[in-house]
Amino acid sequence: MKQIYHILAVVLFVTGALLTSCNKVETTPEDNPELTSEAQTIQFTATLAAKGEDTQSKAITPGTDGEDKEILNVAWAAGEEIALYYQKDDDSYTTTTATVGTPNGDGSAPITATLTSPKDGGTVKFVYPATLHNATGDIDESILLSQHGNLTGANGISTLYDAATGSSTISTAAGTAVVSSKVTMTNRVCICKFHFDIVDGAYGPARNFSPIIIRDDNGHTYTITSDRDDGMGGSRGFNRDDDVYIALLPVSGKTVTFYTKYSNHYLFTASGTTLTAGKFYRNLSINMAKDDSGQCDKYKDLRDGSITASDGDIIYQRVNTSATSNTITIPDGATVTLAGVNISATGSAGIICSGNATINLEGTNIVTTSAENYPAVQVGPTDKTLTIKGRGSLTATGAPDGAGIGGGKYFNCGNITINGGTITATGGRYTAGIGSGAGQIIEERIEGSCGTITINAGTIVATGGYNGAGIGSGYFSKYGSIVISDGISSITATPGSEAQAPIGMGKQDQGSGGVTVDGVADWSGAETAHLNWTASAVQNNGYNVTRWTLTHK
Repeated sequence: MKQIYHILAVVLFVTGALLTSCNKVETTPEDNPELTSEAQTIQFTATLAAKGEDTQSKAITPGTDGEDKEILNVAWAAGEEIALYYQKDDDSYTTTTATVGTPNGDGSAPITATLTSPKDGGTVKFVYPATLHNATGDIDESILLSQHGNLTGANGISTLYDAATGSSTISTAAGTAVVSSKVTMTNRVCICKFHFDIVDGAYGPARNFSPIIIRDDNGHTYTITSDRDDGMGGSRGFNRDDDVYIALLPVSGKTVTFYTKYSNHYLFTASGTTLTAGKFYRNLSINMAKDDSGQCDKYKDLRDGSITASDGDIIYQRVNTSATSNTITIPDGATVTLAGVNISATGSAGIICSGNATINLEGTNIVTTSAENYPAVQVGPTDKTLTIKGRGSLTATGAPDGAGIGGGKYFNCGNITINGGTITATGGRYTAGIGSGAGQIIEERIEGSCGTITINAGTIVATGGYNGAGIGSGYFSKYGSIVISDGISSITATPGSEAQAPIGMGKQDQGSGGVTVDGVADWSGAETAHLNWTASAVQNNGYNVTRWTLTHK
């Protein structure tokens, strides 16, 4: 078959070939019977235009051109899935999955899905592959930040990371669901083939170094962990003669830093780098030298022991799928990037903030503690603020009497501000998911409070423990106030048994401030008609409290 590719010069690096997978979606006729007015579902059928001119049934495979230079062959593979994020009759949005059928002889392929009450003239967004979709019909960039260096296979780019998106308008005339005649699927990543070489020869040939950390000036930190078989049922690292394929988000004129640890710290910094979405950059040589600049001091591996961070540190783990009991302490005024950590603390909080602190989330991060009375992420003392931001995720689970994010038993913590990320916080017994721990009164003072909780952006799932709010106060404690803006994607807040509110007061709250959502003060969930939200509520554990899910329109 004829292969389509283009040649492009890579700024700083070498020449590469274009990955031709700008896909189009075309509608095809349906033979569905006309639906009655009571029908709630409509069959949806469309055709994906060919990624290239290769009609074989596959996603991405390596090949060569007439000059024996490597190219990437691309074509739809039967069974692949695409996420459809579409508008419903009530103007809410929901996501379903479309399955790719057997590719046609011209390289195109059909997709089918079932839509529930789609809006005639409503918006539909496509995300490929389906596993990359986020809550707003775009790609979840945080998923791209943890890869295994493979082009094909179960953990390969072809299966998981070849990101493309598109959008169109639904028409439901005559009981069928179609889209406009053509929808372009636009590539969102470039694929790079790297050869890594350790140039300091003191330790002989470089073997088994992993992970490779890649960081760009756009704030993305990639952790590339090898899943290559070591012949003994485990995984070895990368050797310098391995081919490593990585799907990267585009950069233009940026500095990209490559880091790894092999006996010593090794570094390569590429300035003025431009990598364009939809391109294939082949045989990029990264000559990593022993670091004498001190830059590697900012890259800290949590597997080496508990870390007292300094401002600007990037903290990761060599094997981030297995938990460590090592912890992170963030000093007053420091900003720290979590780039794929998995903490299971046993004697304290997993992350301890000594004062004002900023946590930037990259990739998937998990923090739990089994130490009673401690939160998973401990906010600094009164009048200090923890700020959480970034594109990544954080799952924080506190021990009994410890919040997911906030305070512990009888501990007065400061303010909590969330400016981004996907946050899942679960409190232990008597505590909030996000907020204060268990409280008491000592000499007419409340011991066990937190300050103002401000949520400006992100996707939040917060669950309180027994007697604790999802977001707010724990048992017999209080918070300063709660302020939620319209910049977030969604909040799902679930109180523990006998708590007073999903967002607000836990049981026997000791004088917390109000809750303001989109400028509506003293919000209780009943004012949703005045907000830019859709809301749903369910009964919780038989008590007269509800779980609220707020989704921004």
